Amino acid sequence: MRKLISYFIKETLVAFYKIGDKFVVQKQIIKNSKILSTEDFEFNEEEFLKFINSCYIENTQTYISTIIDTFNQGCVDSCSHTKYKELGINIDNIKILCLKNYSIFIGMYELNNFIKENEKYKIDYVFSPYLLVDINKKDTKNSIYIFIDENFVIVLIYEDGIKPKYSNIYQFKVNDESMMTDEVDNSDDIDGVDDLDDIDLVDDIEELDDIEDLDDDIDSIDDINDIAPLEDSSENIKEDIKEAKNEIETLEFVKNCIKDYYEDYSENFLEYGYVLSSELISEKFVKTLKDETFLELKSETIDVLGLINDLALKELNV
Repeated sequence: MRKLISYFIKETLVAFYKIGDKFVVQKQIIKNSKILSTEDFEFNEEEFLKFINSCYIENTQTYISTIIDTFNQGCVDSCSHTKYKELGINIDNIKILCLKNYSIFIGMYELNNFIKENEKYKIDYVFSPYLLVDINKKDTKNSIYIFIDENFVIVLIYEDGIKPKYSNIYQFKVNDESMMTDEVDNSDDIDGVDDLDDIDLVDDIEELDDIEDLDDDIDSIDDINDIAPLEDSSENIKEDIKEAKNEIETLEFVKNCIKDYYEDYSENFLEYGYVLSSELISEKFVKTLKDETFLELKSETIDVLGLINDLALKELNV
């Protein structure tokens, strides 16, 4: 019946995620699974709440979707609970979704917190960012995928081109004083909470030597202040520093993941690498990644909001 109704009515899909205090949003009007229009926006919170309400007033068939970037999530190359126990993951404290011959998990405690914190946005679907990587995978074997976002970095390694063998997520540190997050091994136990039945979690899916400077002319992050043009605003300088800092953290995290993969997961040699991002990645940084990881890397921009809406549409058509 749901599919039959969709032939005759329009649906509004709203995908969003937060970057600091900013909400980046994509609105699509859908009819019979075809996109009639697409609009992109940026809002503050007050504007975003008004926008959501206006969408519901315009069309009651409105569906809100986003991604959850908590670090207590990951992929396992099996759907077997025995495999989870072997990895030391407490299956009583996580939500697992089996997807063909592999699965994805997330801590119930963090999922519960995420839903409570975002309740006012009337979210219908929550997707794992691992899925955004998975749906962009190639047919190449023994490949590493690096998804770089404003808030986090994901590493997903496919050993056979079919299912992931290794996964890890890193959230960028907010500042030097509040190092709120760090990379977490997927085998860590996760505290649990009550089951969540009123929202869909849909997922289709340690340390190294000091790294080299990203720029021969920059001896430290502090030096960026010295080379920034005097006419630049303080906001632009902060963004430059943040970008350089995130690149350094990303490089160290990726190298740690590769080291962890070879030591604890597989002896198969990684042959290919793909860098995915919603923003254009500088050729200089991609070259640095190549030089440090000895991988043949290709970079690609992806439409994160568009992919989130695509996933929501698939759920509506299930």
